[in-house]
Amino acid sequence: MIQNIIIGGLLVLLCIAITLLFLTNNKIKSITINLKEVNEVDTNKGIRILAFNKNLNILIKEVNELIRKNKEMQYRYKEADLEIRQAIANMSHDLRTPLTSVMGYIQLLENENISSDEKKQYISIIEKRSQSLKSLISSFYDLSRLQASEYEMNIEKINISSILCNIIASFYDDFENNNLNPIIKIDENSGVVNGDKNATERIFINIIQNILKHAKGDLEIYLSKSDKYIITQFINDAPDLKEEDVKRIFERFFTSDRMRTGRNTGLGLAITKILVEKQGHEIWAEKLKGKLIINIKWK
Repeated sequence: MIQNIIIGGLLVLLCIAITLLFLTNNKIKSITINLKEVNEVDTNKGIRILAFNKNLNILIKEVNELIRKNKEMQYRYKEADLEIRQAIANMSHDLRTPLTSVMGYIQLLENENISSDEKKQYISIIEKRSQSLKSLISSFYDLSRLQASEYEMNIEKINISSILCNIIASFYDDFENNNLNPIIKIDENSGVVNGDKNATERIFINIIQNILKHAKGDLEIYLSKSDKYIITQFINDAPDLKEEDVKRIFERFFTSDRMRTGRNTGLGLAITKILVEKQGHEIWAEKLKGKLIINIKWK
């Protein structure tokens, strides 16, 4: 009697085990089909199967996490690939514009019928275009060095107000030529911060040059001190600048001029952001009441 009960119990357990094995195999088969679909179809969906087995559910969760990370990696790769392609296209355009101009004027110089005054004029234009080309190549080189961490900073105590005043003074003629009368308010007792003098000069030069290329009205430059920080602000009229463009002005090669007139490569502010952050400070842009404001927080 007892023996029959034991045999019966074992048979029941065997049936349960076979049933569980069958169900597990079915779940594994469903998971395999799901995985195949995820691999073959570009989708963000993961495995959506709830298993009765706790360990199998844990496995499904881990597989879904791997799928998510893989999709994220694919997305980043596509973004990086698109950015590289766009960068190459922009570089080609930016280099070709002054180069084509130089070649055109060289061809004009070959004309024996042009006057000496015209020759002088063409040579002057060629020199300016060549300088523009040299500056552009230098910007490409600087950007690549900064991104490859090859640009060494000489961090020391620097006087931000003194550096800014000197840079503003160096642009006096440019302000006049662009009919700009900047409003300048600088706290000369703002103190010092840790930074690289040459990099800081380059930061201010890049920002002011960018303003000169796009300025359509008032220009304001402020430097003030709070309890913990020194704040510099560069404010200029930018009524046509879109909100989404403001968020992108520090991107490489970005320019709100979609036709890329040749006046702006989009490298200056990208270099500026890297130089600020490499010194341990913070830079951001915002648009308020039709004005573009570039803020730098010197910590």
